[in-house]
Amino acid sequence: MSDVNNTVSKPRSARKGNAPRKGDAAGSVSPARARQFHETEQRMKANRSPSMADLLHLVPSDDQMALIGPRFGLDVADVDEMIGVGLNAVRDQYDALRPVLVSTFRGEDDFKAIKIHLDRIVDALVRSAHGAANYYETRRQLAKDAKDKWANEHRDDDRMGIDGQDNYTDRLRRNAAEHAVKAYALFHVASGACTAYAEVMGEEWQPYQHRANNRTVPQEAAAALDEALGI
Repeated sequence: MSDVNNTVSKPRSARKGNAPRKGDAAGSVSPARARQFHETEQRMKANRSPSMADLLHLVPSDDQMALIGPRFGLDVADVDEMIGVGLNAVRDQYDALRPVLVSTFRGEDDFKAIKIHLDRIVDALVRSAHGAANYYETRRQLAKDAKDKWANEHRDDDRMGIDGQDNYTDRLRRNAAEHAVKAYALFHVASGACTAYAEVMGEEWQPYQHRANNRTVPQEAAAALDEALGI
């Protein structure tokens, strides 16, 4: 993968329309842009087959939620209840479908069919939580950038809004907080599902690993953009 922080070896003359922005070296990529590129690449990798470990890097921690709830006046889902939802989603289906999906082969039970089914159930819950966590992280990063006057184009972000309404930065903060609550709840549902899977199947749930297609992440991103444009 190319280093997005490397500058162009041969600087071009600064012409109107091509002049570098103030504070940027000619041809260089800003730290913020480099960070966004790296984060996008990591998310694309995780999106192929997200795991609980990928979620842990995105969802707010227990300590964060203990602050987010009261400070933003938001109701945070009960952790034990959410874990119970995930536990029951897997346990109930295992109990109900075991007589149907578990067959006998040469005197031994064959659990392959029920394993495949439960793999998909847990995968769906983990993917749902991962999507919510990704969206929360995007909102959080927007709020973080907005509070830094050098990181965004707005210069009046901290002024009172029209008719006493929240200002631009406040709205971004609250939006991030609301999605933090959603991501936190879905994470614990997925966590409960993984726990139940380990109980009934006797092994830890693992995300499905796609076979490599010999294409790098930037190439896949370019292909996806080309497909969208029909070129």
